[in-house]
Amino acid sequence: MQTREVGMALGRVCRKILQKHSYIPLACHQIQSSLKASHFESLCSLQHLRYRLTSTNSAEQCESSFLLGGPKGDSSEALTSVDHKKSADVDYLKLGKVAHSFLDMGLSPAQITDLFSLHPKLPPQTRLAVVSELLLLGLNTNALLKALQKKSELLKMPANRLRDRADLLRRLGFQEEGLNHVAIHFPSIFTLPQKKIEAVEHLLREKCLFTVEQVSKILQTCPEILLEELSDVEYKFQFAYFRMGVKQREILNSGFFQASLTEIKNRFIFLERLGLYQTPDKKGQTLIVNPKLKGIIRASENDFVTRIACSTMEEYEVFKKLLVREEEQNWEKEEAMKNELLDLENDDEESDTE
Repeated sequence: MQTREVGMALGRVCRKILQKHSYIPLACHQIQSSLKASHFESLCSLQHLRYRLTSTNSAEQCESSFLLGGPKGDSSEALTSVDHKKSADVDYLKLGKVAHSFLDMGLSPAQITDLFSLHPKLPPQTRLAVVSELLLLGLNTNALLKALQKKSELLKMPANRLRDRADLLRRLGFQEEGLNHVAIHFPSIFTLPQKKIEAVEHLLREKCLFTVEQVSKILQTCPEILLEELSDVEYKFQFAYFRMGVKQREILNSGFFQASLTEIKNRFIFLERLGLYQTPDKKGQTLIVNPKLKGIIRASENDFVTRIACSTMEEYEVFKKLLVREEEQNWEKEEAMKNELLDLENDDEESDTE
């Protein structure tokens, strides 16, 4: 009974405070919910949300802070300090009109607070449209907030553009689970120009000669390939196809595009110099039986060294350092040759002008 009486008293205080801000509907809704449940966590969270989203310093706000926590409470002082630092520059009355929509979508008051801390000056309706599109991808509210915190620029995207990116990924074979994975781990993909996504798909089909189904599988298992430079993707494929002599099907099944090219080169050249790997000739023939690309790539470093290369970790570490030095020297030689050719061309042009 005592708890109920305190709750009713607190409800009356909050109603008086929020009436001054013409915010009766949401106040009544939350007060009634709180009294029915006989606790005040939801009410306090919404009141906290009000402070976080309000940039005013009126006497009424100070009065409500006093009534909720008391002027001498350390927690209230700390909260006020944080609120001033993180307060979003939005019209509180405008937020009130869409607050029910965010709550109906399943966002908690704390999540709404975090949501509005991202690009605070962004209009609530724009924010609401983007959140709606992300929820339609099948994300839960926690995953949605995680994606926006990782790539807050998503909030600035027009909702129709976000929808178009999702539709384009669906056309490339992405199902709901794949779209969720992209949104959570690689949200930058949704901000890519459509031409960039189509260019990667075109490269894999036309230059790397993968089938439509193979391209779809590559993109789904390695969506980060969409974020890479086209030249890097093409070079990586050429290294496997020409240098290692591996065909498209084996490249696909090995998870080649998910692996680091540096690590692939290290392992391949290490095996080659040990005499355990040989690039096939034009007929695809070798004098030895090469290890499968899948085994080379997916084995842990220890398994690769001991089981496939039949060597030691110490030898492999020394080899990697020497290979780095060797590649640096080759790069310097190539640059020197380029500079010499440029000098010769310049000399020829000068002699022609004379």
